[in-house]
Amino acid sequence: MNRDGINKTIFWSLLYIFLYSACTVIANLYLPNLLLITVGVGGIIYIIFNLFFIPYKREKLFVNGIFGALAVMFIGIWLGKQLDLESTISIGAVVTTMDIISFTRIGKKTVNAKAMSNKSVAAKLFVYGREKNDVLIPTCGFGDYLYYAMWISGTHALSSSGISYAFVAFMVFAGTILQSITVKVLAKRDGFKGFPGTVFPFLCTVLAYLLLYYQGI
Repeated sequence: MNRDGINKTIFWSLLYIFLYSACTVIANLYLPNLLLITVGVGGIIYIIFNLFFIPYKREKLFVNGIFGALAVMFIGIWLGKQLDLESTISIGAVVTTMDIISFTRIGKKTVNAKAMSNKSVAAKLFVYGREKNDVLIPTCGFGDYLYYAMWISGTHALSSSGISYAFVAFMVFAGTILQSITVKVLAKRDGFKGFPGTVFPFLCTVLAYLLLYYQGI
């Protein structure tokens, strides 16, 4: 990807994650569990149906991406509310490790990597920005958005305060900023193919949990 393409991806990723984090905080504070699980499961069913049974159409990617992000937000919040702090951190650690492995030679042999090598399938699992002339800018995959929602929702194990939820959401966003800086630096190297989307957001989330636990923010 050229420098201009990377800059556009970073811009749309940060914009979306900022808005997504804010929506996740609001949903955590005001939406009941029944609504979260109902909308979330309905959305996941649609994603699966769209993935395997609806033919690939580029003009639908933008709308499907927004819809998918909202679906995984609802289910991610609900899942986060069911977990204790240790489980949330453990799942985050495993997911982040797998995310890192997926960018190695070993990761290229996994089932997930083989599925993502199918461009028409992989394209349906991303959230896109849209610019003039219907140019689509890929940001993050549905999986990243799912885990961001889970980690913000995991705040419930430490505090029910809106300020605490907002603080964790801010730290997730801060993690995406660090990730963007890293991508900008690494993109200058030949052969750059991307960077795991969960590493810095997860580390910042754990830091936020620790501050909440010891400082009672």
